[in-house]
Amino acid sequence: MGKNTDIYKLISKRRSVRAFEQRQVPINLVKKAINSARLAPSAANLQFLEYLVINDKKLCDRIFPNTRWAGYLYPKHQPLEGMRPTVYIVILANKEKSKKGDLRDVGAAAENIILTLLDQGVGSCWIASLKRALLRKILKIPPKYRIDSLIAVGWPKESPRLEQDSKKLKYWLDKRGRLHVPKRPMEDVYHHNEINFLK
Repeated sequence: MGKNTDIYKLISKRRSVRAFEQRQVPINLVKKAINSARLAPSAANLQFLEYLVINDKKLCDRIFPNTRWAGYLYPKHQPLEGMRPTVYIVILANKEKSKKGDLRDVGAAAENIILTLLDQGVGSCWIASLKRALLRKILKIPPKYRIDSLIAVGWPKESPRLEQDSKKLKYWLDKRGRLHVPKRPMEDVYHHNEINFLK
């Protein structure tokens, strides 16, 4: 334990993907990702999250118009026809297991899914901007479930670039259409023994 740095490398290269190849992701890879979500930490161990996996092409086509991508760039950088996800994982909160549902559970589970997929070379984008009422109807989701978010999945067809920037938060497209994603540098977020108020 402690000598393997692969997880750190994986986290360092993770970026949201919004352009996908149109070949199918094997369902066993998706199941592995769901299993990693099942094993994530859960507040009071209530384990209220469940997952609806969609890889039927017709259903995927119906889901897409009910999602909104890349808010800072909208309406640009929406996945074009022929570059859309081939799988969606809908994250559901079972209200019978927990009335409110701790959002920390969702974050831990979603990140486990994203990293497990990335470890297999599969790209993803976690989306919370959804037309939930329409998705509920399309997917026939019973009332006992709250639709939290979904993860769009597929083999990546783009490689967004990481930028270190303490002033810019909005991601942008360069002249070639490549996405650049700024992250605050380490010195902006790291404090040791006391808060540095001079930052």
